[in-house]
Amino acid sequence: MQSRSSALTVIKAIGWIAAGMIIIVVFHLGGVIALRVGQFSPLMGAFIGGGLVLCSVLVPMGRREHVEPWIKFERVAWTLIGLGVIMWGLGESFWRYYISIGQTPFPSYADIGYSIFPALMFLGLLLQPSPGSGSRRALLLMDSLIAMGSILAIAWYLLLGSLAQTPGEANLAKFLGLYYPIADTALLSCVVFLLLRGQGRTYLATARRTGLLVVGLGLCFFVFSDFLFNVQNNSGTYVEATWIDLGWPLGMMTIGVAAFLRRFLPVTPPEIIQERMERSSEGNVFGFSRYVPYILLSMLFLALTFNVLSSDSGQIAIRPLLLFATMGVVALVVARQLLTLWENAHLAARQAEALEDLERANQRIEEQSHHIAEHSAELERGIVHLKDVQAQLANGNLRARAELTSGLLLPLAGSLNLMAERLMRLGQTSIYMQRLVRSLGELSIALERAAKGTPLIVPASCSEFIEINRLLVALRINSHNVMPVLNPMTPNPGIDRPNTQPLPQHQQRTPARMVTGSTGTRPFPASGPLPETPVSGPPQQTSVNGLRPFPTSGSLPPPLPGLRRLPTSGTFQKIDEHS
Repeated sequence: MQSRSSALTVIKAIGWIAAGMIIIVVFHLGGVIALRVGQFSPLMGAFIGGGLVLCSVLVPMGRREHVEPWIKFERVAWTLIGLGVIMWGLGESFWRYYISIGQTPFPSYADIGYSIFPALMFLGLLLQPSPGSGSRRALLLMDSLIAMGSILAIAWYLLLGSLAQTPGEANLAKFLGLYYPIADTALLSCVVFLLLRGQGRTYLATARRTGLLVVGLGLCFFVFSDFLFNVQNNSGTYVEATWIDLGWPLGMMTIGVAAFLRRFLPVTPPEIIQERMERSSEGNVFGFSRYVPYILLSMLFLALTFNVLSSDSGQIAIRPLLLFATMGVVALVVARQLLTLWENAHLAARQAEALEDLERANQRIEEQSHHIAEHSAELERGIVHLKDVQAQLANGNLRARAELTSGLLLPLAGSLNLMAERLMRLGQTSIYMQRLVRSLGELSIALERAAKGTPLIVPASCSEFIEINRLLVALRINSHNVMPVLNPMTPNPGIDRPNTQPLPQHQQRTPARMVTGSTGTRPFPASGPLPETPVSGPPQQTSVNGLRPFPTSGSLPPPLPGLRRLPTSGTFQKIDEHS
């Protein structure tokens, strides 16, 4: 915001200076003051404009400044323009010195600065960034040459021809007398060149486009005063410090303002540039700048017509060169049209190639669409199948499995099958643990009863679990009667059976009933008469249903914790562990 306000202040100050010059010189306010202002206004305008250009170019851009950057040789171009304006101011300084001492030499040292200005200005304009591609630059160059040739030919008809025929001047004076009008026409053609160049994408940025147009306006002011000065000076009617001289200071200060705007105007957003590009592409075909070279060509034909119809000796003398210039401009127009035809043919060929590429792209898109449709259908079928498997698993059918063999859903199907397998194993483990807990509960009840004096009877459900069997063996209880049963969750490596064959069923054994008496502990069958024993001799132990009784007192196992062994007659009695 601060830089923007400073820029507005500088522009307003220059505007007030220009307005003061115009009011004082045009209305002759102040008498002698008006004369002095009119005499020194070109000098002051040149140094103000040149200094403003050089300051705008040489001031470095800050990191926080959102302005358009310099591209390619743009900064060098503006530096040359600023130096050209300063050189013109130095030439004007020498001329003011000659006027102050009452001399008007021609040529003089002042002509050094005057003659350098058009060359540096023209070079600076040529070094401005190019607006487009190679063919576009060629067309721009052809249009500029057509405009320049037409302007030079018209200037030859109006002024240059008569100046070239002026006798009695030295060669350098005659050269400079022709150089200045030719330079003016070249600068005027640069205005057309700037109008044509401003149509490219590079100049759609506000800073560059504004700077270019303002430079063209300044050149128009300068050429206007310079051209009228040459005409009046040749006719001997020129009077200094009049409104004719205002074009020089106004043009120089306008060029300085152009450089200042180029430097300090904010950057243009890309979306605005794109919008301007679309609008310019629609209006470029019938834009005014397209017709400027042909309007100048029409004016050249009109001047040639007047020259041919004239019988004046001066017009007859300049006719050959005018006719030659007209033919050269016409040749440029023909070359421009041929270049346009070649560019159109090239564009047509590129358009045909683009259409072929578009057709191939459409075919690839159709193939990809067909492939995507097939892929989508396959995914849809896979998703439906996985949903069905998931529903079966949720309803308790843990044997349901996904049967996908390919596709993107194959990893998901594998994960689902793995989850179902783990769920089934988890269910089997849960059932096994429930049975184990139930058997352990029954064994705990049997052990509690045995601790109270009831004979210890191992429940039949305990014989199905190898864990309980190992526990009983460790406690030396029923170590010979408990049949080991394999864990249904662990396969038996010694038996190779198909998965469909049922597991072998163990023969259910009749639980034994243990009794105690005076002769020791003997097992008896659960039902039926007691076996007869011999009259004499020690009691013999028999086997009932394959179960062996507990050993006698001579080989009894160590007592359980909380129990102590009593004589062979009687029952187990609970004792205190601390006794």
